[in-house]
Amino acid sequence: MCLACKDQKVEVEEVDQEALRKQVQPTEVKVATAEYRPFEFLVSATGTIESDYELEIIFETGGYLDKLSIENGQRVKKGQVIGQLQNEKEKFAIEKAQAAYNKALVQYTDDSLGYSKHNEVMLRNLSLKSGLVDAEINLREAQINLDNTIIKAPTDGVIVDLETKEGSLVSAGKVLCSIYNDKNLTLTAKVLEPDFGYIKRGLLADVYPLARRDQSFLATVNEINPRVNEEGMVQIELKLNQSEGLLPGMSASAIIRVPQELHIIVPREAVVIKQGKPVIFTVVNGMSQWKYVEIGLDNGTDVEVLDGLKEGDQVVLTNNIQLAHDAKVSIAEEDLTNSNQ
Repeated sequence: MCLACKDQKVEVEEVDQEALRKQVQPTEVKVATAEYRPFEFLVSATGTIESDYELEIIFETGGYLDKLSIENGQRVKKGQVIGQLQNEKEKFAIEKAQAAYNKALVQYTDDSLGYSKHNEVMLRNLSLKSGLVDAEINLREAQINLDNTIIKAPTDGVIVDLETKEGSLVSAGKVLCSIYNDKNLTLTAKVLEPDFGYIKRGLLADVYPLARRDQSFLATVNEINPRVNEEGMVQIELKLNQSEGLLPGMSASAIIRVPQELHIIVPREAVVIKQGKPVIFTVVNGMSQWKYVEIGLDNGTDVEVLDGLKEGDQVVLTNNIQLAHDAKVSIAEEDLTNSNQ
């Protein structure tokens, strides 16, 4: 009879434990869907924004800067006159050279009367004898000297580094300013040697200027310098797809997106370490399922899952540190709403 009582007591305890388990509230979790797609490995780079075309505008001759019609930051067109030196002497030299040329031309015309135009040797000798050749050369030289007093923009672009003032005395070879093409900017950056193998021309990147951290600019890997420097870095060049608001000399960072093979991809928050191994919890019929997985590359946002998951699995992103296998879970309302849209 005592044994029967004992058995009855055990049965009552088991019923109480089952009831207690049913009373446990489910753990609310956020979930994401495992996707089968190319994984984008992210490579970081830092560097400086530069123009792919920048040159100095230099005075070809010396003198007083009589006119200056530009300022720093001004956009100019190719061939636009941006400055002029005093050139009264050069204009006078043109007049003298023109008069000498006209005189020599008259002399040559008179001397060549009666000679056939096909007699090239004789006509050449007459042009030399009359001084026509020298006069023409002197006229061209005078015109070049006058042209050198007029400074024109060599290309479309933006004026920078202008320091010379109107009225200044300048010498031949002095730099007036620089001009750069603001339509074609690049980021010259460096990547770590271990990441070099991932970089290829044509890869897309997001560029984040230090002065405009809240905005990114799309760029493309344009050039790779195949040399590792003493610091273990490889230099690359990224061509910016747009340049509005950017300036040469700006510091910037870049995130280069390197597509990999097709794999199961999940947010990195889904991965937790259990017993020294990577684990991902999935949700099946309102219960958590503990799954050991093999992890591939990690780009800081997503991870590759090489084994252990399948496409379409719902993976737990929150409250998964202390979550147990086969525990009751409820999906956050925002995730339910998104999944129904």
